[in-house]
Amino acid sequence: MNKKIVLLPVLLLMMLLSFTSCNESTAVSQYDNWQQRNQTFLDSLQNVIDSKSNPNLFVVTPMSNSKLKIYAEKVAGYEVQGSAPLFTDTIQVYYRGKLINGEVFDQNFQGANPDANLDVPVKYPVFTSDTKYQIITGWTEVLQKMKKGERWVVYIPYQLAYGSAGSGAILGYSTLIFDINLVNYWSHKSN
Repeated sequence: MNKKIVLLPVLLLMMLLSFTSCNESTAVSQYDNWQQRNQTFLDSLQNVIDSKSNPNLFVVTPMSNSKLKIYAEKVAGYEVQGSAPLFTDTIQVYYRGKLINGEVFDQNFQGANPDANLDVPVKYPVFTSDTKYQIITGWTEVLQKMKKGERWVVYIPYQLAYGSAGSGAILGYSTLIFDINLVNYWSHKSN
């Protein structure tokens, strides 16, 4: 009988440990098949384009690689106030960047929409080789197509983002989704 009493706590401990290990494997698995999941996501956007089921979704063909596609959608209610910035300009934007699973990795506005009374837009060069900005090719491509005042949601494939290696918390092969509101831009000559 004493053996049964000793074995019972050991059995309970083993069961508890098995439940704990199941929970840990679930958290890790949210990124299983990450490359394939990102490609499937982009394929689904192409299917929307092909079926014309969302007339607001369109393709931006990158100048740097015309075989790739950046998908974009203009957000209604934002008035165009000018032309698009040039490669050499500095922009002022509100933005939110997230992964296909909805995980936000960077942002400068908190609510559903940028609020000029609460949020502060940031300034970036459209393009620079200065690594402190970590400007991805897809970002540069999109900004040269947006007009001042517009807000777009863009879907940038990994080849125009952080590639197969990733960067920090962003895994390799990640499609990046940016919500961008182009507030203003300036020529470098006037800075």
